[in-house]
Amino acid sequence: MIARVSRLPMSRRKKMMWCGGILSACAAFGLSQPRPAQAGVTVNFGKDKSFTLGVGVRGQYLTRDPATKDNSSAASAADFRVYMGAQFHRYVKTTLNLERLRDGNWNVLDGILQVEPMKAFNVWFGRMLTPSDRSNLDGPYFLSTYAFPLVSQYPGAWSGRDDGVTIWGKVLNDRFRYTAGIYRGHNWVPGGSNYGEHPLFAGRLEYNFLDPEPSPAYYTASTYYGKADILAIGLAGQYEVDGVGSAQQKGDYKAWNVDGLFEKKIGKDARYGVYTLEGAYYQYYTDGVKDIAAGYGQRDPDYGNVGGINNGTAFLLSTAYLIPYRLGWGRVQPLVRYQEFIYKKDMYGPGHPKTTQFDAGANYVMDGHNLRFTFDYVRYSPAGSQASNAFLLGMQLQY
Repeated sequence: MIARVSRLPMSRRKKMMWCGGILSACAAFGLSQPRPAQAGVTVNFGKDKSFTLGVGVRGQYLTRDPATKDNSSAASAADFRVYMGAQFHRYVKTTLNLERLRDGNWNVLDGILQVEPMKAFNVWFGRMLTPSDRSNLDGPYFLSTYAFPLVSQYPGAWSGRDDGVTIWGKVLNDRFRYTAGIYRGHNWVPGGSNYGEHPLFAGRLEYNFLDPEPSPAYYTASTYYGKADILAIGLAGQYEVDGVGSAQQKGDYKAWNVDGLFEKKIGKDARYGVYTLEGAYYQYYTDGVKDIAAGYGQRDPDYGNVGGINNGTAFLLSTAYLIPYRLGWGRVQPLVRYQEFIYKKDMYGPGHPKTTQFDAGANYVMDGHNLRFTFDYVRYSPAGSQASNAFLLGMQLQY
């Protein structure tokens, strides 16, 4: 399922925002594993020639699902991915990542031809993450929390990806990162607002004031567990002519956000722990047009880059603290997160309806993002409906 479910219209949003934000079945559009391939097994075939194979698994136990008013608890496998990467030349690489869907089928998560002659300038072709906010470039595996944020609603063909061309680079001792690209875009189905007409333009700029982020390419993470001192500010934007609405009533899609991450080791070698603070602010515009339903013309709303964009303002704020002392095999990282999406007046009813979500819990970190358990209490308040509570136990494994 698509994680950035805040894009959905009011009729589906109450159900799908919960499922995307709490169950986090895919990522986000979200939601999205942001590494071309995990170094599980690497086979070398000579100089600058290799093949890499890895896997990622996420599972969860949820006490109740208020979207369906089901009070019974449930356990499920939320995500299963296979990561593959190959290098053919010093400057040429490829990535193929697959994801198993809820219906048992497999989908191409990433399919990239990577031309990387230098740090300052690289070109990628194929399906990949579009320039957007930190949460989307984290993906579910590299967030500080388990559930993908509901306020991140950038469109994507699948899990925040789209088909197109991206240029990116790192300069100023890797402290400044830029990303820009042209992509197939949103609502390209028959009956949609943009059936094969206009591409999506997207870009992001980010500057690291302390240490450079220890993440590959233009990807990010929301915590590095003390590997570096981070103060990063990012600015992202997207634009598409006729990107929202139907063939009969079209509107231009515009969105931008600013996000920041502060993470500091307390004491020498993080002797007193690691403190993390993250924030993001979003503006989404639909040109006064209500978008078509998510998944319009598709066999399932989870498929296709179609519909569901909301017109509104959103923000999130989260904080975490990694306790320096080991408890058994790992360390505990308490965390709190608050999100709010405010819908523009007259789009979905009188006034300014809003959806909020509050998370409080802790990660049990055994091997960074590669092996982690999360306990989370969630209070979810959809616009125009009664608030609900739930408890989530999640785990993730990458190799």
